[in-house]
Amino acid sequence: MLSTSLLLVHPLRLAGPGDQRLITDALNTSPGWGRDRSSDGTLRFTSPCRTAIITGGPATGRPDAWTVHGYRSPGSAPLWRASFAPGTPAEITAAFTTTLVHGLRSGHRDFLHGGPHHLPRTPASVLADRGWRPDQSTPGFHDQVAPDQTAVYRHRIGHQPPDAEVAGRTPPTWSMLAGNLRNPSWRADFTTAVPFYPLVRATLLFSSPAPVERRRCDIPAHHLPHLTARPAPRSRPAAPATPAAARPAPAAARRR
Repeated sequence: MLSTSLLLVHPLRLAGPGDQRLITDALNTSPGWGRDRSSDGTLRFTSPCRTAIITGGPATGRPDAWTVHGYRSPGSAPLWRASFAPGTPAEITAAFTTTLVHGLRSGHRDFLHGGPHHLPRTPASVLADRGWRPDQSTPGFHDQVAPDQTAVYRHRIGHQPPDAEVAGRTPPTWSMLAGNLRNPSWRADFTTAVPFYPLVRATLLFSSPAPVERRRCDIPAHHLPHLTARPAPRSRPAAPATPAAARPAPAAARRR
């Protein structure tokens, strides 16, 4: 099979980074968001209220690494941090960032209890419903392990100073780890005070059984034995649109 062959693969968490335009296109078209690129290539997106900043690009080590910082007010110290390491599927990062963008428009109200987009679920309940089993063999953490043993959702037990957590001096409150559980292929970390609704949306993608499209050459080789893959169906070319002037007139018009 050609290395550029397009495949449908699942689970998503092992499919490779994918198309980063899923992240950047949504941010580029979000009204009011500031956008700039530094001399080293880092992309920086700032929310209209200046309480969220999303950064990514070559300066992070790889273009598929992203970090989100949340602030209580403009110019204050960071309140929370979400980070997506190189290798994180773009669909998972985009689920978090896009949901956050929409939530900030209403001051989070649309996604909270009573809002039109509220999901009455937690990451733990999403995973439990999909058969992820609890595991407490790692001291200081409560884990939920994927049925195929290729991923862990980790919840740190106990309190840590929030500023130390945001600065990376203490372990994050929640983590997604995929691949070899002793040496994960990628990870995403979330500190305390992260808005829960984008985290739930990201968890839905992290545990999703739905297939996604990837070129074979873009799938990490060490993940291939753990993936289910099949050739993607060839898309049919769209039928040419009929110009309005050439379309048959409605029956009533013909009678007239």
